Amino acid sequence: MVRVIGIDPGTRTWDFVGLDDGKTTLDLTVSTDKIKNEPLTAINILQSFDPCLVIAPSGYGLPIKQINELTSNDFFQITLKKEKEEDTAYLGVTGLLKLMIKYEIPGYIIPGVKHLSTVPAHRKINKIDMGTPDKVCSAALGIHELANQRKTNYEDISFILAEIGSCFNGFIAVENGKITDGIGGTLASMGFRSAGRLDAELACLLKFEKHEVFKGGFKSIPDTTLARNAFIEGVISDINSLSSIVESKTVLLSPSRSIPQEIVCEIKKRLKNLEIKTLKGFAGASSAAQGAALIANGLSGGIHSKLVDCMELKDAKGSVFDYLFFEDV
Repeated sequence: MVRVIGIDPGTRTWDFVGLDDGKTTLDLTVSTDKIKNEPLTAINILQSFDPCLVIAPSGYGLPIKQINELTSNDFFQITLKKEKEEDTAYLGVTGLLKLMIKYEIPGYIIPGVKHLSTVPAHRKINKIDMGTPDKVCSAALGIHELANQRKTNYEDISFILAEIGSCFNGFIAVENGKITDGIGGTLASMGFRSAGRLDAELACLLKFEKHEVFKGGFKSIPDTTLARNAFIEGVISDINSLSSIVESKTVLLSPSRSIPQEIVCEIKKRLKNLEIKTLKGFAGASSAAQGAALIANGLSGGIHSKLVDCMELKDAKGSVFDYLFFEDV
């Protein structure tokens, strides 16, 4: 029996989806605060399910690697946290990975968009956050869902994924079942809590540190109308940016439960020239957790192996620091 779990370590919640031979047998959401304060909660969930493989919280990602083989440099690439920098957003990820290793839970780190060989090298220049592994997982769910709806092969599926999160937004281009580009949360337009992409001059003036990328978004702007207009136009701008290089005119929206429905409706209304669909999934947990479970099944030789093969996830390579042309990086 192929028994696997996918985890999505979100800003507000951690989601867990378990599959037994492709059938959903675990669908659970836990607050992020609870995981940070009581990390053994997650270990208990994993142990009670007894999986053969878990897609572990992967931060900014690595080429596929077992967690018991992680080095100190790997942990740095996963979190991008400087040695003396306090970053509460990633304490949960690092802590859980170390506990998973301690309790011998079979986990894998998976790649982000930057690591994928299906993304042309020129699109990676001077970028790190092209889409974290959780966005790769959401894209996997989208490929699987559209292929099932259209009764076709994964290779026939192309779309733009617009994931509108409780903190960050992310956008992924999929062509013929493969990820070919992405705009990660810190490169994307303003999120619900994060400022998103920033004027480099402003970042220099404010002497930004990592914890500050979680500020400056929709919720920080007192004028709700101003915030709403900026948020909606930003989402549309990022979708249109990717639609200029993707032949498909299908957009898959994956909005967080915390995003007001009227904002989602307005985004749909303004994307007049594109086919807009909502990513529904097969469970109540986040799309990323569902996609992670599909990938875990595929990596374990289960029924979703063809999905993993189509996406060429096993061919991921390199580092998030590749193609950076700055002397001090």
